[in-house]
Amino acid sequence: MKVFITFLILILPFYTFSQENEKPKGEKKVSYAFIPILMYNSSLGGQIGLMASSYFNVSKKDTISPASSIGATGSYFTSNSFFGVAFSKIYLKEDNYRLKSAVGGGNINFQTYVDIPQLPNYTNNSDDGTFVDYNTKFMFVYLEGTKRIWDDLFVGLRVMYNKSNTVFNTEGQLSETESLFGFGLANEFDNRDDVFFPTKGQNAKINTFTFLESLGSTSQYNKVDFEYNKYFKTGDKTIILARAYAIASFGDVPFSGKNIVGKDDLRGYSNGKFRAKQVYDIQTEVRWNFYKKWGMVGFGGVALATDDLSGTNYSGLLPAVGFGLRFKAIKSKNINIGIDVAKGVNDWGLYFRIGEAFTR
Repeated sequence: MKVFITFLILILPFYTFSQENEKPKGEKKVSYAFIPILMYNSSLGGQIGLMASSYFNVSKKDTISPASSIGATGSYFTSNSFFGVAFSKIYLKEDNYRLKSAVGGGNINFQTYVDIPQLPNYTNNSDDGTFVDYNTKFMFVYLEGTKRIWDDLFVGLRVMYNKSNTVFNTEGQLSETESLFGFGLANEFDNRDDVFFPTKGQNAKINTFTFLESLGSTSQYNKVDFEYNKYFKTGDKTIILARAYAIASFGDVPFSGKNIVGKDDLRGYSNGKFRAKQVYDIQTEVRWNFYKKWGMVGFGGVALATDDLSGTNYSGLLPAVGFGLRFKAIKSKNINIGIDVAKGVNDWGLYFRIGEAFTR
C-alpha cells in the first residue's frame, strides 16, 4: 500500500509540469523533461534526487536523425550514499553516426551476499549466508561511437575508464582498489520505427570490453554483453516487447567487474544479493496507452546468475513481475516519463525513468 500511495503522489506533479512545458506555440528547438525521485530503498535508505534530459536536433537540415539528448541524474540516500551521472546520445549526418558518452561518480554504501566465511569469493548459491556491508567510492568516463555501415547495421568502438575503491565491513577491513581502462567493439542492428517509443522493429546489440594490465588496468579480463528487443504492435494502443539479455565476464574478474541481477535489466531486484560473473534473463513487457497522454506497462521475466556454465555460484531461476504508469511529457518527440514498481524473490524495486526501458 505504501508503494502504491508513493506511486500516485509522485505521478500527479508530472501532469502539471508537462502541460506547462507545451504551452508555447510551435515546436521548441530544445525540449526538456524532468522527474523528481523520492522513495525508500531497503538497502540504501531514503532517497531524494532528480533526473533531467533535454532533446534537440543537431542540424535543422537533418530531418532523418532522431532527436539527440543530453541529461543528468543524481541522488542522495540517508545511508550517506550519493551519486551523479551526466550522459548524452547524439545522432549525426542523417543518422549515419551515433555517439554516446557518460561521466559520473559517487560514494555508495551497499551490500553483497556471502555464504562462506572467507572473502573475497562472494558466492551466493545458498540461503545459509549473510549480507556484508561495503563502501565503494567510484568515478567513470564512458565514450562510444558507431557508424552505419550497411542498411540498419552500426559498427564502432567504445572505451571506458573506471576507478573505484571498495572497503568491506569485515574484520581486518578487507578492501579492493581498481583502476580499469577498457576498450572494445560496439555493434548494433536497429530497424525500430522510433528510438524513444518503438512500436515495431528490432534492436540487437553485441558489445565487448577488454581490460589489460599492459594498458594500466589493475585486473585483466574480458566482458561481453548482448541484448535483443523485438517490438510488436497489436492494436492502435498496445505494444508488446520481447527481450533477451546476457552479460558475461571472463578472466581475472574483480569484485567491481561482477554483474548483479537487476542492476541494469530485470526490474524487481535491488538488494544486490545475486552477483556473479554471468547474468542471463528473458522478459516481456506490454505497453498500453489507455487515455490521451496516459499509459501503463506490465512486465515480467526470469533471470539467473552463475560464475560459469557448469553452475558454480548458481542463483537458481529468479522470476520478477511488475507494472508502471507513463505520461507523454514531450509529445513531439515521443518522450514518456514514468515510474515502475516490481517484485522479485524476497526483493522489490521502485524505478523512475525518462523514456521507456531498454532504449539507451
